[in-house]
Amino acid sequence: MARSHAATREEIAAAALNLFAQKGFLGTSMMDIADAVGLTKGGIYHHVESKEDLLRELHDEIIRAVFDGIRTTVEPAPDPKSRLANWIRMHARIMRDYRQQISVFFRDYKHLQPARLRRLIRQRDEVQGKLAQIVRDGIACGQFREGFDPDVTSLFILGMLNWFQQWFRPHGRLSLEEIAQMAEDLICHGLLKDNLTQRG
Repeated sequence: MARSHAATREEIAAAALNLFAQKGFLGTSMMDIADAVGLTKGGIYHHVESKEDLLRELHDEIIRAVFDGIRTTVEPAPDPKSRLANWIRMHARIMRDYRQQISVFFRDYKHLQPARLRRLIRQRDEVQGKLAQIVRDGIACGQFREGFDPDVTSLFILGMLNWFQQWFRPHGRLSLEEIAQMAEDLICHGLLKDNLTQRG
């Protein structure tokens, strides 16, 4: 039975991800991907235009998950502290669920063409801006301590959370939920004004 275009496209994307993880973007050819899904080199181009398209789609899959998480998990929360806590848990889940995609993309994104790289940077900046706004709102309403630059603080937080994919192990000593709680305690307690009052 012939495969549909959509099914074949999914097989190609999955094969490309595995090959990029094993051999790197530069070390993987379109022929490698075609062989992995039982297509000819000419046949694969009926389903995908280039190897770079497959790398870009990895990023698009990840960024869609982030924006969906912001919309469904972060933004409905009632106050900045809750939005920040929900962001941390959401981000940790994405680092787990898309670990292979994120690992490949962080290593190989530099091989994208400049126009596609600029698009990626705009999306990344939009995500960072949404997190910075949570910090800004928390300071404005008195939940978070003054003196934190929202943009720099958001970069600190994203740097910590993005590094999960480097060391998190699904079957490690601590569960994702336990690690996310530790991250929430560390980040939120550092920002909360109440904690400053208690230390004083």
